[in-house]
Amino acid sequence: MWNKIILVLMLLGVSACTASESAQNKAALYQFDELVEVNSIDNFRMDAWRTMDNRTVFVDSRPRETYLLVLNGVDSNLKFAQALVVSSRMGKVTVGFDSVMTGSEPRSRTQIKKIYRIESKEQEQQIRAKIESFSEKTN
Repeated sequence: MWNKIILVLMLLGVSACTASESAQNKAALYQFDELVEVNSIDNFRMDAWRTMDNRTVFVDSRPRETYLLVLNGVDSNLKFAQALVVSSRMGKVTVGFDSVMTGSEPRSRTQIKKIYRIESKEQEQQIRAKIESFSEKTN
């Protein structure tokens, strides 16, 4: 009997390590060293937004600035959302404090983990291609 309990505990430990390793690998994919990382967006006023997957969204802010928001977790509604809300404090969006919500689930917030400044449309296309390749690596 004790052998079975020990075996079950060992299997649970191995599966927890595997899940944790998988989550770490997934989080590492969303590190964009080629982009300028910022801690906040001042005078934020969202003009447009585009989602890539359930962890990332591009937002356009005035005047003609684009940012990539990487979320701290998965928002399964993000990719299909028809409305998006980005919280802010006095017009400032800050990593670790503010979050993203979809119009279909406004009570479900996902905290912003990282913000990257996008310098050009070409840079956005490169990042889009990189994010699209993530699904190939994780499936």
